[in-house]
Amino acid sequence: MDSSDDAAFYEIRIKGHLGPNTLVWFEDFAVECTADGATTLLGPIVDQAALGGILTRICDLGLSLTSFREVNVDELQDQEG
Repeated sequence: MDSSDDAAFYEIRIKGHLGPNTLVWFEDFAVECTADGATTLLGPIVDQAALGGILTRICDLGLSLTSFREVNVDELQDQEG
């Protein structure tokens, strides 16, 4: 079984600002609402099954996915300062 230490980090961008009721479904992710009206989620996804679950959740909630990318550890450290 994979652990969160083995997880890859992903940045998921969704059209619109998500409300608190929707954000409950993404509790493991850091959330940023951007000035251009999007929501950016950043967090770990441990395996392909979890990745599929996140994408299915986005679809089931009727959200518009605008971008999805893996973020390497160096980028995360650069963002933290």
